[in-house]
Amino acid sequence: MDTSDSASVEAFFASIPVVDGIFTTAAEYVVGPMRDLDPTDAASPFESKFWGQYRVVRAALDRLSSDASIVLMSGAASVRPPAAAPAYVAANAAIEGLARGLAVELAPIRVNAVSPGTIDGNLWANRDEAVRAASFAQFSADTVLGRPGREGEVADAVIHLLTNGYTTGSTLYVDGGYSLR
Repeated sequence: MDTSDSASVEAFFASIPVVDGIFTTAAEYVVGPMRDLDPTDAASPFESKFWGQYRVVRAALDRLSSDASIVLMSGAASVRPPAAAPAYVAANAAIEGLARGLAVELAPIRVNAVSPGTIDGNLWANRDEAVRAASFAQFSADTVLGRPGREGEVADAVIHLLTNGYTTGSTLYVDGGYSLR
C-alpha cells in the first residue's frame, strides 16, 4: 500500500475482516536545517512518517479486534535532536504523542511507539558508504553501547509491544542508550 494515499490504505484494509496488530515503517522524507529546506521538504517527515501512520490506523479502526495492538514508529531524535533536522525531530515527537493520545482514545486497544536510534540495516545499506561510515561512527560515539543497532533488535522490541497485554501509551527507545547522553 502507499501510506501517502488514503484510497490505497483503505483498499488494503477493505478485504481484511479483523486486524489484531498494526506496525508500519513506511516513510520517505527529507531531513535538513530549517534554513536549507523549503516548506514542502520540511513538511515531508510529517506527511510521510506521521500522516502515513495516522492514515493506516484510521483505515483499520473499524476492523481492530478488542485486544488489538498498534505500534507506531518514531525515532530517538524525538528526545535527543541532531543539530540540523528540526522538522524531523518534531515529526518523531508528534508520533510519540499520537501513540499516547490513541492509547487513551482507543483503550482497551493498546497503542505504543518504538523509537530506534541509528540502525545498521536496509535503510543505511542503500546510502553512500562514506556517509554511512561517518554517521555510524558519530552515532557510536554518542551512544552508551557504542554501536548502531540491528534490525532484529528493533523487531524484538516491536514484538514485545505487540504482544505485551499490559503496555500502552509507552515509547520504547531501542537506541543503545543514545537518548541518555
